[in-house]
Amino acid sequence: MKESYQQKIVSLLIYIFTCLLMVEWLKPVMELTDTDHLSLFVFYLAISFFFYFIKLDWKLAIPIKLLFICWIIVYIYTDYSFFSKVSLDYLGVELLHNLSAIFSQEWGAITDPFRTFLFFVLLWMTTYLLNYWIRVRKTLLLFFILTVLFITILDAFSPYSGKDSIVTTLISGFIIMGLLYIQKLLVENNISLKGTFITASIGSLILLLAISGITAYALPKAGPIWPDPVPFFTTSTLEVDEREGGVKGTGGIKKVGYGENDEQLGGAFQSDDTPIFWADVNTQQYWKVETKDTYTSKGWIQSESEVELQNFGIGEIFESDIPPGEDNLTTDANIVMAQDFPLILQPYGIKSIQTNEEAMFTRNPLNQKISVLNSSNSSLWDYNVSFSEPTYSLKALRATNTESLNSLSSDFDRYLQLPDTLPDRVRELAVSITQDKSSLYDKANSIERYFRSNSFSYNQTMAAIPDKDTDYVDQFLFDTKVGYCDNFSTSMVVLLRSIDIPARWVKGFAPGDRTNMENLGDVYEITNNNAHSWVEAYFPNVGWITFEPTIGFSSSANIVYDVEKQTDELLTPEEQQETPKSEGSKKEDEVSFSFTAFLQTIIDWISKKKVTILWFVIILGILSLFAYIHRGKWLSKVLIPTSRLRKNDWNSFEKMYHQLLRQLSRRGLVREQGQTLMDFARKVDKDFGDTHMIRLTKAYQQGFYGNNKTELNYASIRESWEYLINQLSG
Repeated sequence: MKESYQQKIVSLLIYIFTCLLMVEWLKPVMELTDTDHLSLFVFYLAISFFFYFIKLDWKLAIPIKLLFICWIIVYIYTDYSFFSKVSLDYLGVELLHNLSAIFSQEWGAITDPFRTFLFFVLLWMTTYLLNYWIRVRKTLLLFFILTVLFITILDAFSPYSGKDSIVTTLISGFIIMGLLYIQKLLVENNISLKGTFITASIGSLILLLAISGITAYALPKAGPIWPDPVPFFTTSTLEVDEREGGVKGTGGIKKVGYGENDEQLGGAFQSDDTPIFWADVNTQQYWKVETKDTYTSKGWIQSESEVELQNFGIGEIFESDIPPGEDNLTTDANIVMAQDFPLILQPYGIKSIQTNEEAMFTRNPLNQKISVLNSSNSSLWDYNVSFSEPTYSLKALRATNTESLNSLSSDFDRYLQLPDTLPDRVRELAVSITQDKSSLYDKANSIERYFRSNSFSYNQTMAAIPDKDTDYVDQFLFDTKVGYCDNFSTSMVVLLRSIDIPARWVKGFAPGDRTNMENLGDVYEITNNNAHSWVEAYFPNVGWITFEPTIGFSSSANIVYDVEKQTDELLTPEEQQETPKSEGSKKEDEVSFSFTAFLQTIIDWISKKKVTILWFVIILGILSLFAYIHRGKWLSKVLIPTSRLRKNDWNSFEKMYHQLLRQLSRRGLVREQGQTLMDFARKVDKDFGDTHMIRLTKAYQQGFYGNNKTELNYASIRESWEYLINQLSG
């Protein structure tokens, strides 16, 4: 195998793996910007590096690349044939329009085809720079490091998953570094190696890195130490319609509160203590507004079917699927609204509604909503609700069993609905949680308690938003374990349905806090912060009963303990206490809170200092550019003191010698192809009018080729090296 052929093989492999690194830059850009046609961009990179490899003359390379870019633009944005007059007209109109927009500084008028063209130009410049680093500098270390940082940062702080990309990047990067070193030995030292040695060297390098990468990829990894920061950053740029709960655009973080659109759950919320209503009632109550029955893998929607609405008037008793208690103990709650709210707030066991305003009411059995009719503005600002809290016999609850579910009518099918894409591990988890329980009620209690003892934590600012291929519940149960009421309640409904227990998702408000209001007295104040979701499960022969899986909330159904207490029996509400957290769990919560506060502090500081930061970056960039242009003036002030920290030995001298060759190349003194080190040294000394380069080269050859490294006078060698470095910066 000839020397030139060896160098071509090494060079070809370098360009192939460099192209792979560039593809790892393209993939997240395409995914995060929802850009298609990745294969076309990859093909453009491939032909660009191929042209650099064969050293195609620029007079041919530039027209071919421009022609290829124009073909891609026509192919993506039109249905025209490329070799047609209409395509040429289209490209000409696009060019003139966008040039006019640029010169008139109308940036919004720039079209997508022209943006695509600019992106290709950016790729063109990047490949040119990489080719320069490969051909001249013989190193891609900086690009390798930047690629690793780019992917890891995107993986940590964006929805992009870099699990596979980081492995590909590391393997490709280390292979490139090894091949460049082999190429350096072949070119700079004029070494002729046998083909078998080159093949064995490259093969062993690739094989070793491949084995290391596969092993590292397959080995188990520890879980994340920090909570997922993606939702904190993604939702800090969203603006939400508080009434609808949906994203409107950019500009602010979502505020907590009741909304009707629950198709996309997840993301951070900002606290909001704006009062919604005040309730004059003796005991704390959960205020139900509506239920939803269809889980979509991202959120909740309400199934559509024909249903007969229930109409009733002021003071009329109406039927509900959660009937009042049978003890005839009726309680009144006076509701005074602080905000316009078109739906009735329902305590459990609601019987009737009284108001001084003229109104009628309608109840939808599908979603449990009670709406106001015939009032002046479809809202009531002051009304009374009569209710009797429902009670449940523990004996009857314990008597529920799986066989009784077979008797349920088809009306309950919508409360057993689950998406086909739900991962199997969710169902398997539900079975494992409840497998040692016999009654349906105990199974539901096991699921409710599961969240309080398995490293879950409540946090409104670190809840993740699932990407397009991720199930909302699966992500919360197995990956993040961080969220708020929507995460906990939705997960419990899905787990209950996974074991065939009918369940539905409930929305409304938590009880709020006691406060003394002028003109109202001692009342419960319910704010946007109290917007909440929880769970209702259905047991045959018992009915619907509420569950509260969210950590930090403690609402439970009114249960009559009419059986003897057992060791594994549910505690009464007075005896209930939250399971003490382990030290590890406490530390995780502290880390989560500290990290959240730290991120919020950074965001606030950046938003306040953004003008100062922008000017600092601009000034720093100008200074950096100025320093880079005039680096010859100050580089010696860095290189010489740094070299003096090294020992006077062969390793230090070898690094210093190669460093000197790079500085000579920057000055324009480049070693030609096939030129020996000594001939190059004579050329350098001829330019400088001394013999320091010849002295250094003789010492290098004596140590490198003669393997005589101990007899060298390193002190004298260092003096010659420093003299040349000073001359180069003079």
